[in-house]
Amino acid sequence: MGHILPGRAPRPVPDATRLPCSHEHRLGSSPQGTRPGVHPVPRQPGQDLREARARQPGRPRRRHQRPAERPGGHGGQGTYRWPRRLRSQGPSRSTRGVVEVAGEVVPPPHGTRSTGPSEDGNMGDVAVIDSYELTDRYRLDDGRAFLSGAQALARLPYEQLRADRRAGLTTAAYITGYPGSPLAGYDRDVAAAAKLAIADGLQMVFQPGMNEELAATAVMGSQLAVTLDSCRYDGIIGIWYGKAPGLDRASDALRHAVFAGTSANGGAVALVGDDPNAKSSTLPSSSGATLVDLNMPIIYPGDVQEAIDLGRHAIALSRACGVWASIKIVEAVADGTGSVELHPERITPVVPTMEVNGKRWVPRPSGQVITPFTLDLEREFHEVRLQLARQYGVLNHLNTIPVRGPGDWMGIVASGHTYHETLEALRILGLRTPDDLRAAGVRLFKLTMPVPLDAGQVREFAEGLVEVVVVEEKAQNLEWLVKDALYGRTDAPMVYGKHAPNDATLFPMTGTLEADTIAPLLRSRLAQRLAARMLPEPPARRELIPLSVSRTPFFCSGCPHNSSTKVPDGALVGAGIGCHSMVMMMEPGRAGNIVGLTAMGNEGAQWFGMAPFVDDQHLIQNLGDGTLFHSGMTAIRGAIANGANITYKILYNGAVAMTGGQDPFGQLDVPTLCKVLQAEGARQIIVTTDELARYRSIELPVGVKVWGRDRLIEAQQLLATVPGCTVLIHDQRCAAEKRRDRKRDRIATPSFRVVINERVCEGCGDCGDKSNCLSVQPVHTTFGRKTRIDQSSCNFDLSCMQGDCPAFMKVSVPSPSAAPAAARPTHTPPDRIPAPPAASAEECTIRLSGIGGTGVVTVSQILGTAAMLGGYHVRGLDQTGLSQKAGPVVSDIRLSRDVPQPSNKATAGSVDVLIAFDQLVGGNDATLRTLSSNRTVVVANSAEVATGSMVIHPDRPYPVAELDDRLGSSSREHLRVDAQRMVVGLLDDDSTVNVFMLGVALQAGHVPVAPELIERAITLNGVAVHKNLAAFAWGRAWVANP
Repeated sequence: MGHILPGRAPRPVPDATRLPCSHEHRLGSSPQGTRPGVHPVPRQPGQDLREARARQPGRPRRRHQRPAERPGGHGGQGTYRWPRRLRSQGPSRSTRGVVEVAGEVVPPPHGTRSTGPSEDGNMGDVAVIDSYELTDRYRLDDGRAFLSGAQALARLPYEQLRADRRAGLTTAAYITGYPGSPLAGYDRDVAAAAKLAIADGLQMVFQPGMNEELAATAVMGSQLAVTLDSCRYDGIIGIWYGKAPGLDRASDALRHAVFAGTSANGGAVALVGDDPNAKSSTLPSSSGATLVDLNMPIIYPGDVQEAIDLGRHAIALSRACGVWASIKIVEAVADGTGSVELHPERITPVVPTMEVNGKRWVPRPSGQVITPFTLDLEREFHEVRLQLARQYGVLNHLNTIPVRGPGDWMGIVASGHTYHETLEALRILGLRTPDDLRAAGVRLFKLTMPVPLDAGQVREFAEGLVEVVVVEEKAQNLEWLVKDALYGRTDAPMVYGKHAPNDATLFPMTGTLEADTIAPLLRSRLAQRLAARMLPEPPARRELIPLSVSRTPFFCSGCPHNSSTKVPDGALVGAGIGCHSMVMMMEPGRAGNIVGLTAMGNEGAQWFGMAPFVDDQHLIQNLGDGTLFHSGMTAIRGAIANGANITYKILYNGAVAMTGGQDPFGQLDVPTLCKVLQAEGARQIIVTTDELARYRSIELPVGVKVWGRDRLIEAQQLLATVPGCTVLIHDQRCAAEKRRDRKRDRIATPSFRVVINERVCEGCGDCGDKSNCLSVQPVHTTFGRKTRIDQSSCNFDLSCMQGDCPAFMKVSVPSPSAAPAAARPTHTPPDRIPAPPAASAEECTIRLSGIGGTGVVTVSQILGTAAMLGGYHVRGLDQTGLSQKAGPVVSDIRLSRDVPQPSNKATAGSVDVLIAFDQLVGGNDATLRTLSSNRTVVVANSAEVATGSMVIHPDRPYPVAELDDRLGSSSREHLRVDAQRMVVGLLDDDSTVNVFMLGVALQAGHVPVAPELIERAITLNGVAVHKNLAAFAWGRAWVANP
C-alpha cells in the first residue's frame, strides 16, 4: 500500500557505543541524563550535567547555594526546659543495643554512621537549589523538580501545549476518564495542572468522566473536532485515563476511537493503570493483551523521569502515525516519586513518513466507522499506521541495548518497571556495573515500547547469544514476540521466560515481579557459568511467629458504613464496589451472609441467576453512590425488568472515598434520585439519614418515607416483605469529607465532646461493638483496662452512645477562636537547637511505615523534596492500596549522590533507616524483610494505636513485647519515643506526630538532609506550616536536650 520514504530506513538498535539507554548511567557506563529518545546535553569529560546545561547558549543559569545557618537557628547551643508534664522520668532498661524510651525521656545515642549534615549544619560542597516552588513540578521547563508519576502524567498535556506554542502551533488539550488505582489521584493532579495552564493562556480542558466508555468516546470526539470548519485549533491533544478494568469495559468505545484515528497536530493517549497485585482492585490485572488486541502501541515507562519523557513520545507517535498510543502505568510509577531533569529541547522526535499512492501519508481522523469504510480503515491500520508506529520506535531509540560486550552469551530482555527491578536484581547478585555485566558476558535489552516490536532489533540483540531470558509480569506476551522474531533462524539462541529448560517454572505468571523475586530466578540461569562471580546466596531469614494483632484496612472513625452495612440477622447480602466492600475483610456475620462481589455496575445481577434455584427469597444489595452514577442504574433497571425480589441499599455519602474523596460525577440529589427510581418502577423507597431535621425542608415524591438511621434495620425488614425491587437510600455524608470541611471552616465543629468516665466504664467493649469506630479505643488506666474516645480522630458520629452506658458524657467546649488552634503550636519550640551530628551518605534508603490517613505520604513528599533541594537524586514509592482506610502505609525514599538508584522500592536488607510512625506496620513481616541487623537503625513511635479488631475486642492486647523483639533483633539500633504523648502534650493534638518523628530521626544523625531544607519543604507544602515546623523542631529538641 505504501513504502517508507528514502532516508527513513530502520536503524539498528542502539548500543552502549552509540546511544546509551536511559538506565545505562545507572549501571555506571554512560553520561548522566541520557535516555531513549532524549538528546543528551553536550559537555566536556568530567563536566557536571547541571554545569553543562548552565553554560549552554541562551540558557539562564539557575542559582544554587549552600544552606546558610539562620540567626538563632540550628547552629548554637541553646538551653530550655520541657513543659513540666513532659520532663524526663529517668531512663529505662536498655538491652541488645536497644535504647528504650518510656514516654519521652532518654536522649538517644547519635550512632556511629555519618549520614547527615556537617557539624555546622551545612551540606559541604553539595549544590542546593535556591529557587523552587511546588508548581515547578508542572511549570518548570529547565532544571530539576520533584514529583510523583501521576503528577508527571498530569504535567504532560501542559508541557506539550507549551512546546506547541514555541513551535508556532495553536493547540488545546482535553483530558477525561474515571479514577482508579494506581491512577486514583490523577484527576486531582491534572485539575491542578489545568488551572496553571489556563492562567498561562493555554486551553487545557479537564472533564471527569461519568464512566470509562463515555470518556473514551469523548476523547474520540476531541480528534474529530479538527474535521469541522469551525474548529479554532490546529489540533487537540486527547488523553483518556482509567484502570485496567475500565479498559476492559471501555474496549468497544476505544476500538471505535482507535479506528477513527487521530489528527496530525492533536494525538490521543490512553493512560492505563495496571494493578497486578490487586492491591486496591477486586482482581489482579494486566492490560497488555487487551491493548495489543485494540491495536494500540504500548509505551511502558519505568520511573517518573520516563513517564515525562515517554509521555511526550506517546503524543508525537500518535500525531505522526494516526494511532492511539497507550501508556501502561503500574503502582511503582504512578505512586512513585523522584527528582527529574527538565529541559525544553530534551525531546525532539524523529518522525517517520510514508508514501501512499504517490503522496506523503498524513493522518486524518474520520468518524465514518461503518462498513465499507471500516474495511479500508482496517487495511490502512495494518499497512500504514502500525508500520509507522514501529518505525517511530526504531528511529527514536525507544528500545535500546544498554550493555553489550564481545563475549556475551546471555541476554536479558525486560521492559518498563520490570527492567528497573531487573537491574536491581543484578545488583543484588553482585553485577552492579556495565563492566561487571560485560565481564560476565551478559547483554541487556531494554524496551520502553514493547509493542509493536521491531523484529530486526530483536535479531540484532540476539546475535551471538546462547540464551535469552525474558523477564515480564503475568502472561508471556513479550516472550512470544521475541520467539516469533527469532523463529526459524539457525543461529537463534534458546529463549526462556515463564519456563526454563525441561518445562520447569521460571518466572511466575502471578502477582508482580520485584527485584527480590527476580534475583534468585536469574541466579538459577546465570549460575551455570557465573557461580563464582556472583555474591553468595543470602542466608535464609529466621521464621517469625505471626503477630497476634495486625493492622488491616478499616472504616474511618464515624464512617457511615459502620452503621449502614448492618443488616437483619440472617439476611443475604451482595457486596459492592467501594469502601463498603471492606465488610468482606471483617469478622464473618457482622454484615450479613455475603454471597459475593461483582464487577463495578453489575451489583445485584448475580441474584438474577441465583434466585430461581435457591429457597432464599430476598437479597439486600449494597450499592455506593459513586458506582450508582457510574453504571449502577442499569443494574437496578435490570432487577426491575427481571422482577427480582431485591432491595438495593444505596449508600449515599457524597464522595468516591476509595479513590480520594471525589464527588460522584453526574450525581443526582436525593429527591431527584427518588423520582427517577419511582419512574423506573421501584416498588417502595425509604430514605434513612442521620440528619432528620434537614429533611423537614426537603420535598420528596409521594410515597417515599424518611426515617432516622436508628431505624435502618427496621427499614430493611420492611422492604424485604415487599415483592419486587425496592430501594433503601441511606443518606449520611462521608466522615472523612466532613472532617476535611471542618478543618477548612466550611462546616461548623460541634461545641461538645463525647468522653467516657473511666471510673464508671467497665471496659466491656459494647460501645466499640455497636459503633465499629476506631476512635473508641481500649486504654490502660490506673483503674484497669477501660475505653476512651480519641478526641483527635473523633468525627462526632455519636453511634458509640447508642448503648445504655452510664459512663458516656457530653462535655461542652468553648467555640474555636478565629485562628484555628490546629494552626497554632501550644508550646513554642526552643529558638536554638544544636546542629545534628555530621552525616553524609552517597546512598541511603529510608522507609517510613505508618497508618493510612495520618500523613505518611505527606512526610515522604516533604523528605523527598528536601533531599532534591539538597542535591540528591531521589527515587521513592508510596505503597498504599486500601491502606488509606486506617490500614498499613509504607513509603520508601532512596537517595543517591551520583546517579539514581535502579529501583524505587527497598529490597531485602537494604533499609538504612526505618522511621516507624506505627510499630505494627514497622514490625510486620513485609517491612522486617527489608531490615538488616548489621545495617538498619529503627526510630519508632512506641504509642499503642488500637486496630479495628482491638476496638471490637477490647480484651485483645497490643503486642508490645512481640514488636520489641522483632524490631530489636532486626536492627543495629532501636530508638523508641512515645511521640503521641509528646505531641499531644506540646501541640494539643496528634496530627503532626509523623513530622515530630522525622525531627527525631534527623537530629539523631540518621537522615542525611539538612534541617533547614526539611523546614523549607514543610513551608513549600503549605499545610499547617507553623504547627508542622513546631513539631519538627520539638522532635529535634527531644534528641538534643530531652
